[in-house]
Amino acid sequence: MNQNLTLSCPVASGGGNVIGDAHSLSYNFTINPRPRPGQPWCEVQGEVDQKVFVSCDCGTAEIKYLSPLGEEVKSMNAWETQAGTLRDIGDLLKEHVSDVTPERYTDKVGSGPLTLQARMTCWSKHNGHINGSWQFGFNGKLSLLFDSENGHWKVVHPGGRWMKEKWEKDRTVTDFFKKVSMGDCQLWYQAFLEHWERMLKTTGR
Repeated sequence: MNQNLTLSCPVASGGGNVIGDAHSLSYNFTINPRPRPGQPWCEVQGEVDQKVFVSCDCGTAEIKYLSPLGEEVKSMNAWETQAGTLRDIGDLLKEHVSDVTPERYTDKVGSGPLTLQARMTCWSKHNGHINGSWQFGFNGKLSLLFDSENGHWKVVHPGGRWMKEKWEKDRTVTDFFKKVSMGDCQLWYQAFLEHWERMLKTTGR
């Protein structure tokens, strides 16, 4: 992915890599509304415990499996449905990022279109409850947070205020973000965790 946000990802103490600790599943989206020839308009990277296991081009549906975990999950029955949902998220983000211009982004970063980065994360608390969140940024600058559990938006940077106001008024978008991060992501998390922990036990890491 060409531009990365400095985003936090909830992990357990000790790095989240010990059997029995909390784990996290994240998907990082980069949306470029005006890509150069040969450049994808949407890229997605999947991470478990901040370890990248898959990369996907939303436009061509090309998927690269980047770790032993990725090679294992590609045979899962739920993967085809998951890949389709990730492309749906990319389409939605592309539709909305086209409305964000430097004039609306209060901290003007140039005259060209803004690139949107989004990070969806779901993770398990120590009591077993699974939570979800979204983080959004433009041109690599974190701007907006969404707590999927309580439905609250938080502006981190003034540039995210316009998008927050727009999405708060659009219940369909808010409900979609909540459903995907608290519903779909939770199912993926539980399915992946079975494979992930089995591999950890096998390798002894």
